[in-house]
Amino acid sequence: MREKFSTAATDLLAMAHGMKQYAPVTATVLARLADDVAGNGPITRLVGGHPEASLPLFFLRVPAGVRWLGLSGLTPECIDHISRPPTGMSDQAYADRTWELFQDAVLAYPQEIRAALDRPVQQHQPSRAGVLLRGLAMLDAQRIRLLEIGACAGLNLLLDKYHWFGPGWQWGDRSSPVRLAAAGKSPGALEIVDRAGCDLAPRDAGNAADAMILRSFLPHEREVEQLELEEAMQLAATQPVRVARADAVSWLESELMASVHDRSVRTVLWHSLFWNYLTSRQKAEIEKLLQAAARRIPLARVSYEPHDWATAPRLQVTVYS
Repeated sequence: MREKFSTAATDLLAMAHGMKQYAPVTATVLARLADDVAGNGPITRLVGGHPEASLPLFFLRVPAGVRWLGLSGLTPECIDHISRPPTGMSDQAYADRTWELFQDAVLAYPQEIRAALDRPVQQHQPSRAGVLLRGLAMLDAQRIRLLEIGACAGLNLLLDKYHWFGPGWQWGDRSSPVRLAAAGKSPGALEIVDRAGCDLAPRDAGNAADAMILRSFLPHEREVEQLELEEAMQLAATQPVRVARADAVSWLESELMASVHDRSVRTVLWHSLFWNYLTSRQKAEIEKLLQAAARRIPLARVSYEPHDWATAPRLQVTVYS
């Protein structure tokens, strides 16, 4: 068991290290969870037999499950401890108590935790669409057909329905309740003429159960992102967007084969914090599809991905010809 999950433990430790500055409590939990995974502890013994346990970052589903418990009101002591740290408690004592409450929650609600294990990791932050917007502006294209793999609830596909504030410019819907900061040059008169996405487990922002799942993947310390997510979900509930339940390769092949007669429209494939969940074969197949489609249509790819789970994501823009 230890050998089986050695990579998982390493990835959790890397994420914990990267989160210390902006989500310290969550970082503590991930580091302790990494120890549990490496040592085949009680949590790993409970969840390690799941058929998807070998998938990248599978164990992130556990803290998401615990957060779901808290949001559902099932673990008030855990929520109180995290929200209002006791005075006079040392950092070490606080970390120990945090882990104790986390472990107790997992073991006290095995049925709910097992249900959480069936949900793929979906960290959906609307502000991430700002990176997409920066990439689109770099393309200098006026009309965009936007395709997203790993689209979840499609919030990134609605970026033109948000109001963006960049350095010396504003863009999007000025009446939008979702108001976000952006970087880079102005997108100008850029227009999204068509949009669609796919996901193995698409979420409906207007569905209460799906909305709770989306909330559960955001660390509790990220209060601004939580507010942004709430606003984006409320908007998405009134703005239908096409997100198919499908795997990335087959869906993208079908979408790229769809007729695009207007050469003034540039098709853009977009994805963020998704690429490393794919196998090497899937990545190669997607690249092959893009190379073939570029012979017929104007095509680009905008991505925001880390090289691996231990490094920060970066924007990449590729124009195919």
